[in-house]
Amino acid sequence: MSRTPLHFAAFAFGLIGLFISQVGRAELLVTAEIDGGDSSIKENIRAHLSADDLPCSTSERRLLRALRRAKDEIPAALRALGYYHGQWQVSHSSSTRLEEGISKKLTNQRQACWQVDIKIEPGDPVIITHVAVEVVGEADTDTEFQQYLKTLPIKKGDQLNHGQYEDVKRTLTQRARNRGYFEAKYDTHELVVDRDRNEADIRIRFNSGPRYRFGDIHFVESPLSEALLRRFLPFNTGDHFNNSKLIEFQSKLVSSGYFDSVGVDQQLARKEDRDVPIHVETTAKTRYETTLGIGASTDTGPRISYGLRNRRVNDKGDTYQISSQLSPVQSNLGFQYSQPRANPLTEKLQWSTGVATEDTDTVDSTSFQAKVALIDEVSHGWMQTTSLRFLREDYEIADEDRSSVLLIPEISWARSTSNDPRYPTKGWRLTTAVRGTLKEVISDISMFQMEIDGKVILPLFGGRVISRAGLGATALDEFDDLPASLRFFAGGDNSVRGYGYKDLGPEDEDGEVIGGQHRITTSIEYDHKVWRDFALATFYDAGNAFDTNDFTFYHSAGIGIRWFSPIGPIRIDLAFPLKEGGYRIHLSMGPDL
Repeated sequence: MSRTPLHFAAFAFGLIGLFISQVGRAELLVTAEIDGGDSSIKENIRAHLSADDLPCSTSERRLLRALRRAKDEIPAALRALGYYHGQWQVSHSSSTRLEEGISKKLTNQRQACWQVDIKIEPGDPVIITHVAVEVVGEADTDTEFQQYLKTLPIKKGDQLNHGQYEDVKRTLTQRARNRGYFEAKYDTHELVVDRDRNEADIRIRFNSGPRYRFGDIHFVESPLSEALLRRFLPFNTGDHFNNSKLIEFQSKLVSSGYFDSVGVDQQLARKEDRDVPIHVETTAKTRYETTLGIGASTDTGPRISYGLRNRRVNDKGDTYQISSQLSPVQSNLGFQYSQPRANPLTEKLQWSTGVATEDTDTVDSTSFQAKVALIDEVSHGWMQTTSLRFLREDYEIADEDRSSVLLIPEISWARSTSNDPRYPTKGWRLTTAVRGTLKEVISDISMFQMEIDGKVILPLFGGRVISRAGLGATALDEFDDLPASLRFFAGGDNSVRGYGYKDLGPEDEDGEVIGGQHRITTSIEYDHKVWRDFALATFYDAGNAFDTNDFTFYHSAGIGIRWFSPIGPIRIDLAFPLKEGGYRIHLSMGPDL
C-alpha cells in the first residue's frame, strides 16, 4: 500500500498529540494540603514527605506505602526546626482535578487524583540554653575564625534549628580547608536536647591543627616568560596557604588579555613539608587581533574605525596597537606601544604617537603628537596617568591660521563603578586632569589648565536619573596662542544638546566662535524603560564656554528614546534651545558610564 504525504502527516500529528497528552498528564501530581504551623514548617514537611509530588496515577497501595513513611518523615521535619513535641494526623481521599499544561489547552478533560491532608500541631519549640563553640590549634589566632566566632548564627535564647547547627560545622570545615588547615578535625561536636525541659545544649571544639603554606609553583611552558607570570602572583612560596589567593591569581591571569584559558591547581598537600605545590597551565590567545567598527553621531557624522593589536610582541608581555578612525568631522591615525610594569595588570608604560584632524563649523585643525605615559592604579580603583606630551598643531579659527608647539606634562585620575555594564541603575564616573606648559621649555606659551568631569546614575520610580557636570579652567597670558585642541567649547551630543558640536563659546568681533578659557556644563536626565530594551527619556542641559569677563549660560530641554542594543546604548534626542527657539536632533552611541 502506498503512503501519501497526507498519511505521514496524519501519523506524525497523532504521535505529537499522544506525546503532548502524556506530558500534560505527567504534570498532574499529588500535592499534600498541610494545615497548621507556619510557612517554614510547611515547607520543611513538604521537602521531607514522600507522598508529595507523586503522579496522580499512583496506585492506592503505593500511596499508602508512602504515607506510612510519613510517620518518620513528619517528626524528622519538625525536629529539624526545633519542634520535638509535635502531633499530626494524615488522611487521604480521591478527588477530580482539571488536567494542566498543554493537555489542558487541547482536551480540557478532568482526571482523578489523590488528595492528601495533613493536620499539624507543632507544640512548643526547643530553646538553646547554652552555646560553646571553640577553635583551637594554630587557627585560634586566625582573624578569619575569630571574626566568625563573634557572629555565629546560633546563640543562647534562639529556637533550635538543626540546619543552623550543621551550617556552623560546615563553615568551620570549609574555612579550614580554604585557609590551609588540612589536618583539622573536631574534638567535640555535640547537640544535646532535653525534651522534658525543651532545652538544647551545643558544644563544638574544632582543632585546626597546623596551617600549611604554599609550596613550589610550577608553570607549564608558555610563550610568555615565567618572570612575567610571576608578577601576577598575589602570594609567594612559603606564604600561608589561602584558596582565595589562588582564585585571585587565576582571575588576574584571565583579566590580563594574554590567555584563552588559565588553570591554577593545587596539588596534594605534602604532610612532611606541610605545604601545597601549585601547578599553573595557560593557553595563549592568538598573537594578532583586528577590529573593524562603524558608528554615527550628530557630532562626528558617520564614522568607520579599524584597529590592529599585537597581544605579545615578546615574552615580556609588550603589546602594540594601531588605531584609526575616519569621519567627516574627526579622523585620526595612531600607534601605541605598551610595556607592563611591576604589577602588569594595573601598571604599564605607554609610548604613543599619532596624527589627528578636526573639521567643524568652528575649527579646522591638524595635530601631531608624541607621548609617553605611566599608568598605575594608585588606590581603591583610581587609575592615575602621568604623562609628557609633545604637540604640534596647525589650526584655523575665525578665518585666522595659526600654529603652536607645546611640551605638556599632565597628570590625571579616573574611576568609575556601576552595578551593570549594559544598563546601570546605580553608578558613577569621575575624571580629573591638570596640565601645563612653560614658554622657556620648548613651548610657545606658558599656561596651566585643569578639568573635572563627573556623572552619576541613580534609580528613581522604576527608572533612572542620570546627572553629569563638567568644569574646565585655564590660566595664561596670550589666549590667541592657545591651540584649538586646548580651548574650551560647548554644544553637542555630550554637552549642551540643542546646539551644534562646539557651536558655543566666546566670539570675535565678526561673531565667529573662537573658544574660551573656561567651561561649565551640566545636565540632568530621566529615562524609564517602556518596552523590553527601549526607554523614553527627558532631559535638561545647561552650560557654555567663556572667558573671565564674558559669561552667558545656554539652556536646552528635550525628549529622547533609548535602545539598549547588543552593541551598546543608542540614543536619539530631540532638543529645544530655550533662548533661540527651534530644535535639533541628536544621535549618539556608547556606554552610560
